[in-house]
Amino acid sequence: MQFMLVGPASIIEVIISYITLGLIIYLIYRYYQKQKNQDIHPKAWKACLATLVGVFTFSINIPMFRTMIEIPILPIGVWVLLWYASSRKGAWAKYRPFAWLGFYANFLFIVSALMNVFVHDIIYPKGELSTYIGDYENGVIIQLHPSAKDVNLDKTSLDQQLGIVEEVPVNNMEWYHDMVTFDMEDSEEKEEQFPYLLSRTSSRWGSGIPTLIYVEKDGRGFLIDSPYDQRYFRTDESILKGGNIE
Repeated sequence: MQFMLVGPASIIEVIISYITLGLIIYLIYRYYQKQKNQDIHPKAWKACLATLVGVFTFSINIPMFRTMIEIPILPIGVWVLLWYASSRKGAWAKYRPFAWLGFYANFLFIVSALMNVFVHDIIYPKGELSTYIGDYENGVIIQLHPSAKDVNLDKTSLDQQLGIVEEVPVNNMEWYHDMVTFDMEDSEEKEEQFPYLLSRTSSRWGSGIPTLIYVEKDGRGFLIDSPYDQRYFRTDESILKGGNIE
């Protein structure tokens, strides 16, 4: 079974997106006012449409800082508008600033995407368990493997240790690999390293980070599976109760 982690946009991403969009609208207005003073301006809706068409480019995708960046290479939209305006006298002079504005807007999107990553990491540190477990009021423990014991979530223990949990470096992901690829024929005899899933929780408000939280058999380890990476945390005390957890 495969899980797809898709979550809502973070509040940081929404704010930066609105700022970027606002900046582009402001530049359209400035360009429009400048041409209006020269009496060569197009209609307002055509200026907006020309900017939108200019956004279309031939791009290459480059993974960078946990996000996919589209680097614009060829200004396809600008060429389309140039072809359209070539048969209309004076049209290119009207549309050219907005067409190139649309093309260069792609670089504003790149900057906003990188800013989202950096600001998000500052406000929602990925090295803190509390980033991934923000609300656990309705949290429950789900048994994933026959070796799992009948246990419940000890919310009091989790509440006391959440702020002091330490991240432990993991040199390989053998635990995670074994967890999702174990042989069903002998699964009943095998003791799973992470036989529990901490469910009905959510990440810190505004982070927009969807997570799967696997709990170690002793109730002290957390394997966090997020769209960015996997992280492992250890607590001093077990966050499970019942089942004679050792």
